[in-house]
Amino acid sequence: MTTPLQTRMALAEIPDRLEALRMANTPTNANRRTPDEPTPAAIINTPNANGGGGLGMRLDNDANVVQGQDFVFSPLPSPDELVIRQRGRRRFTTTFSPDKSNGGGSGSGGSSMRSPFQRTPTKNLQLTSGMILRSSPRKRLTMGSTPPEPTPMETYSPIKAATTKQLWPGTPIVKKLKMDDRPVGQTNTDVELPSLLQGLSQQQLIELIMNNINTSADEERFRRMLPTPDISALEQELQYAKRLIFKSLPTSRLCKKTDAAAYSKASMHLNEFKRVLQVQAKRLHDATHWDALVDYVSMAWQCVATTPNWESHAHNAVRRQCFKLLACSCYAAIKHGGMRLGQTRLESLERNLREWSKDYEDVLSCVNALQRTLSSRTSI
Repeated sequence: MTTPLQTRMALAEIPDRLEALRMANTPTNANRRTPDEPTPAAIINTPNANGGGGLGMRLDNDANVVQGQDFVFSPLPSPDELVIRQRGRRRFTTTFSPDKSNGGGSGSGGSSMRSPFQRTPTKNLQLTSGMILRSSPRKRLTMGSTPPEPTPMETYSPIKAATTKQLWPGTPIVKKLKMDDRPVGQTNTDVELPSLLQGLSQQQLIELIMNNINTSADEERFRRMLPTPDISALEQELQYAKRLIFKSLPTSRLCKKTDAAAYSKASMHLNEFKRVLQVQAKRLHDATHWDALVDYVSMAWQCVATTPNWESHAHNAVRRQCFKLLACSCYAAIKHGGMRLGQTRLESLERNLREWSKDYEDVLSCVNALQRTLSSRTSI
């Protein structure tokens, strides 16, 4: 029969035998424990110098006995495992800022251990490298952060002030120019004014001038600056229409250039020549530039006289119509212009009218009107 003392001695030897079975699988010198080396069970059960319990008692109070026994024989946890252990439920803040250490405040001697409800520690890249972290819109809304107000950048534009907008810190500034609806001629100062006026129509030029005349004195001053209309452009257009008539004629020496076959080829260009003559004479007549109309008649009569004279009398109808149109324009200029045409122009016109009567006899009516005008000047 065993005594209680023998039972206690048998139970004390169990940790030593278990240690031998776990630490030394094979009887090697490296695994053997020296006689004077304390056993792990003795280390755990030995009280410390402060009078408290051993290591096992302290771990029993903090966690559990199993963790205390494995603490001696297990390796130190990795930094990642420490971070995972310190990770807890995140707390939501109104502003995004790096976490501060608990013991970093002035006058506090607390430890740097984090509570389970603090955020996972991250590197403060904004303070170290100057790089701004980007996050998704959902995360920014969850964290409660809003982008800063855009600060306008000082820009200078010849058209209008530009507006700057920065979508998020770190992104390039987007500069949006305001469109200008004014005409290009008002904003483009690199082009000369005469070049811009060439693109305007005749009606636009008239409105531009009339809008700048406010009083009768301005109108009188502007009248004294008006020149005689230049008919050189009208002459070039009329000469071009006449060249088309001669280009349509046959070039063979075996064919006549004034017979019915030649007229059939040139009839279309003859009608175009008459149309150009009517448009130009009407423009000067409606503008009441009688001096320019007399000069135009003198120029156009020579141009019509050099057109082909067809063998058939019926084919010369267009030619006669052109002469009649010029004779009517000359009569209107003499009647309305009168002495404003000038003595030199009237004397030159009188000599031309006697020569033109050979091409068209009805032009003699213009000679009678001219003589009446000259006689009225003499009687005055």
